[in-house]
Amino acid sequence: MTLKREIKGPAGAVSLLLVFFFIIAVGVWLFLDSDSEKIEPVSVPVEESRSKERTNDIPESVPGDLLLSGYADPTSPPIEDLRKIHRVVTGYFSVIKEPSRFPIGGNADLAAALRGENPNREVFIRPTSGVFSPEGLLTDRWGSPLIVHPEAWKQLEIRSAGPDRVAYNSDDLIIAPTGFQPKADMTEKVER
Repeated sequence: MTLKREIKGPAGAVSLLLVFFFIIAVGVWLFLDSDSEKIEPVSVPVEESRSKERTNDIPESVPGDLLLSGYADPTSPPIEDLRKIHRVVTGYFSVIKEPSRFPIGGNADLAAALRGENPNREVFIRPTSGVFSPEGLLTDRWGSPLIVHPEAWKQLEIRSAGPDRVAYNSDDLIIAPTGFQPKADMTEKVER
């Protein structure tokens, strides 16, 4: 004669759940305890580790090396500098597809993204490039920070204050998001 006992009702369901959780808990404990060698975490300051990553992970050639060659060359027209930056930015937007993680709100954001602070950790311009000020901003040939005005995702207007280093006047240089220089009458409207 065999004793057959069936567990029925709410008490049976609770008992079954308790046995299930007990088995899971024992399994987790055995899995975690099997690591008899405890590895102590090494604490490295976050900024230090990030800067080492950026310096060590920069490939021999980055897009900005070729695209920015001749930047601020006195023999070329100043608007060519903005066109070169625009080409690098176009390359950036063709590679980086996630606008929400690292939005571009101005010069500081764009400069950081081009130095590799983007979702792909892709370096477009070397941090040591002459296009950056000591503060890390993109600059024009006269040393003034470029004015980066986002009009929409992947659409940035880039403006140089020009040789007088005063923004929003008649000697400013502008590249529209399309990559073209706006007509003179449009820039005059901005001044008014």
